[in-house]
Amino acid sequence: MKVETFSIGSRHYDNEDRLVVQELSESGIVAVLADGMGGLSLGDMAADVVTKSIADHIKSNYQGSDEQKVLHEALDYADKELRNVSMTNKSNMGAAVAVVIVHDHHLYCTWQGNVRVYVQHDNKLSLITEDHIAHIGYGRSALTRCIKGAGLRDEVPFVSHELINDDAVILCTDGLYNVAESYMLNFSVDEIKAKIESPEDDASLIKIYETDIAHHVAFVQGRHPL
Repeated sequence: MKVETFSIGSRHYDNEDRLVVQELSESGIVAVLADGMGGLSLGDMAADVVTKSIADHIKSNYQGSDEQKVLHEALDYADKELRNVSMTNKSNMGAAVAVVIVHDHHLYCTWQGNVRVYVQHDNKLSLITEDHIAHIGYGRSALTRCIKGAGLRDEVPFVSHELINDDAVILCTDGLYNVAESYMLNFSVDEIKAKIESPEDDASLIKIYETDIAHHVAFVQGRHPL
């Protein structure tokens, strides 16, 4: 597998998106992308806690099976970690997040909020997540689910999807897909990054290429704690 990433802060505020990609085995990785919630405190810290705690929990507990259980437990662990950090900082904190495990030509995914996951296959782009948002009038919307230290709602979503060679998995925040969804199919990661330079909202992307060219994970750009 090959991984490409970038994360660009908005032209107005500090970047509150965070991403982590970790190798699980010679044929597997976990990727986590979080978007700190606007309107709450310390969004960058919230996204940092959520991404790192989810990735660390999966890396420590995933044994190549029971993906739905492992992903659910990782979200729950992150929620508890964020609650502790929120209490320490006396702040109301939260983050939207999407998590994928790619292992042995399968994608396993869960999410909370509006960070999206797409699969690129045969020159088609398919959205496999569903935004957890409610439209509240006057062109505004609000998240109906997120990680905020208050426990998870029932029916945590889970998607399993078979991948073949040359498929790609894309995780991205709303600051990216709201302005660049049409670019994701036909433009390279570098070209997408160039087109959304200095965006109105934080814009982040993780792209995972399913290939047998190399049996290990090749991190092409960005920083990935291993």
